[in-house]
Amino acid sequence: MGKVGSSFQLRRLEGLSDGIFAIAMTLLVLNIPLPGSEHTVESDGELFEFLLGLGSLYQTFLISFLMLGIFWIIQQKLYRNLKSTCSLHLWVSLGGLLFVCLIPFSSSLIGKYDDYFVANCFFHLNVFCIGVFMLLQWVIVLRHPEMLKEGIASDLPGKAIRLHMVLPMLSPVGIGVAVYSPAWSTLVYAVTPFMVARIRAKG
Repeated sequence: MGKVGSSFQLRRLEGLSDGIFAIAMTLLVLNIPLPGSEHTVESDGELFEFLLGLGSLYQTFLISFLMLGIFWIIQQKLYRNLKSTCSLHLWVSLGGLLFVCLIPFSSSLIGKYDDYFVANCFFHLNVFCIGVFMLLQWVIVLRHPEMLKEGIASDLPGKAIRLHMVLPMLSPVGIGVAVYSPAWSTLVYAVTPFMVARIRAKG
């Protein structure tokens, strides 16, 4: 394999990544509104009724938070095995972070228009793009194993690539489900842990 060109310290990328994930995950809660002028709340019962009416927004918040959490963990596992980064890897990482920043918007979209195919399709495409950029990071490492820390198994990038294909594969399935039942399409990601476990079991 060819050398990776100019190498850079990983800690600056880690700091940027952690900051963006933290902000994106925090912004998700802003999609859950307080009662506005159109909602008259003058008793505990009316407030309780208002909170119950936000059911779909709670679901969207939970799923979006968990998705970002999964992507953050994936990112941490990658960084744990690297000793340095490079220009190409930096740009690919920034591409993934760009779509991480978009998650609060796409989450807000399906929170407000959960029964609309376009809103759900936008969310799934958002997840798909993050998954693809995460996958590409491991492809770069596979082509340039000198980025790995000493003592890391040489077959790790190949195994990681197989695992990182799960979410990009599930996103089109989510779009397909959204054609018939948009409000339930995001639940396809619930099978992620089972698919990952099965791939790991196969080695």
